[in-house]
Amino acid sequence: MRQLNLGLLLCISVALMSACHPPAPPQSLTNSPTASASPLTQEVYIWQRQWRPAHQLALEQSRESFQGLRVLALQAHPHPKEGLRWFDVAVNHSWLQQDPRPKIAVIRLDGKLTHINDAKVLEHIRQLVGRWQAEGTPLAGIEIDHDSPSSQLQVYHDFLRKLRSQLPAGLKLSITALPAWLTSPDFEPLMGQIDQLVLQIHSVSDPRLGLFDPVKGWQWVKQLSAKSTVPYFIALPTYGSALINTPSGTTVESETPLRLASHARDSAQELQADPVQLQQFVQQLGALTDEKLAGIIWFRLPLAGDKRIWPLRTLIAVAHQGALAADIQLTLSHQALNTAAPKPQMPTPTPTPTPIAKAAHRVDLYKLVLINQGNIPGALPETLSLAGIACSEYDAQNGYRVQAREGELQWYLPPPSTVSPTSMLQPTSMSPPSTQPSMLAPDAQRVIGWARCASLQLQGIYAP
Repeated sequence: MRQLNLGLLLCISVALMSACHPPAPPQSLTNSPTASASPLTQEVYIWQRQWRPAHQLALEQSRESFQGLRVLALQAHPHPKEGLRWFDVAVNHSWLQQDPRPKIAVIRLDGKLTHINDAKVLEHIRQLVGRWQAEGTPLAGIEIDHDSPSSQLQVYHDFLRKLRSQLPAGLKLSITALPAWLTSPDFEPLMGQIDQLVLQIHSVSDPRLGLFDPVKGWQWVKQLSAKSTVPYFIALPTYGSALINTPSGTTVESETPLRLASHARDSAQELQADPVQLQQFVQQLGALTDEKLAGIIWFRLPLAGDKRIWPLRTLIAVAHQGALAADIQLTLSHQALNTAAPKPQMPTPTPTPTPIAKAAHRVDLYKLVLINQGNIPGALPETLSLAGIACSEYDAQNGYRVQAREGELQWYLPPPSTVSPTSMLQPTSMSPPSTQPSMLAPDAQRVIGWARCASLQLQGIYAP
């Protein structure tokens, strides 16, 4: 009985203590860089060949969210006359030195190189390391990005062995790896020459299949998890590209515009990495119980002015499990007009609309612009109704049409028309869905029309 009474007293004491000190509620996931559901390291590639002021701003804004930088520093391409052509990226060492994050210089060696073991290749890499050291920019390591055919992995192994013996002590050597290598018997010996590897699981298949397949990506991660003997990272995409149909085949255009005839661009299909899909994949990686999985490297760091890449705030939200949402707003900019003054150069309405009312006094010229202030693409509003007073002229642009009703103007999207097959890629079972013109990317703007009115105000969005 005494033991029972003591047990009851203990239970009561524990209950009282719990009431006084309730358990802390679970931490909510926000856009904050520190609110990450995954303990994995998050790094970014800086892949632009030309550095500009946008780099400095992006470095500053990303500093608290990503723990490492992988910087494209040197490229080598086969050349019909020169044999091998090198391109040294003129990185801004001053900006890099102001950034405390560890830095890895990336050397891109084209997969078509046939003499990778040439002494000149090794000498160029040693010279690069020496230049960075002379500039005073600390290097945590170098990364070799070489899309070697699986049949040439043994040759690649010999190259890495020679390179490792010539690098300064303490400098880590990493490589990018392709999913095709995972089934090669020469893959595992390759890891004996490196400190870490980066598995690239984006843009590794037929471009018509899209940039990223989460199902195949997860299969490749599991394969690597079972085979890797070194710490590894997973490279994930933040970018978009265009598939352009040309007489010689399908051409992929990414951050660098291609010199193509204007009619060739009529066949372009825009592809974009899906933030929601990638965020779910990051959750999967965070749940993988493998100590060798060191982290994620995002390709590539977003810069202002790059139209085929997520905004930085989207990348941060995806990487750290923040909220993802579109936020499309209508802005009405206007300027006062003198009715006696000449009309501004505006597109001629087709057909010419019937004026709602003739303005007998000063009117304003209104321009209607839709802006996506969110961090993922969003659907354009199908209908926007605006109350108008003394509207004399109006027109619609960029896919919209406009109609007048008593006291209002209504801009609307017509039903999608059938696209001629001749203006698209030849249909195949692998063709990705084309980018819908009714979607607006983050930070993107679309002018949808204009009107001359004494007053114009939004009545509703998505509703007549």
